[in-house]
Amino acid sequence: MSCHSHSHASVRQCWQRQAMHVRLALDPDEPRLVCSYLRHGEHLAQARPEAAWSVHEQMLKLLLDTAEDALLPSAWRLTCLDATGRPLARLGMLVDDDEQAARLQALTLRLARFSWRISGPASR
Repeated sequence: MSCHSHSHASVRQCWQRQAMHVRLALDPDEPRLVCSYLRHGEHLAQARPEAAWSVHEQMLKLLLDTAEDALLPSAWRLTCLDATGRPLARLGMLVDDDEQAARLQALTLRLARFSWRISGPASR
């Protein structure tokens, strides 16, 4: 899925379409879709700094939801799990108040619990 227009509205629409494709694994053999989704989200966050936290939080939640979805192909789930680092790092830089810090901590714990579950205690 490619997006060629660069207006804010069209980038947002493309990002939302890509979110649906990522979440539903509509093209699970195309890991570049996750990178494109993140790139479009980052573009939106740069264009509207007041929305940056929300954009990165949405991306992280979508990637976590997708990685945790046992009905999706394992390779796709792992691709999404691997991609969580980008929005997580950005959120860490954007924390502006106690509420955001608490939300980031909750997402970080969710990621850690899921990572522990898939790696399993046997691999320790």
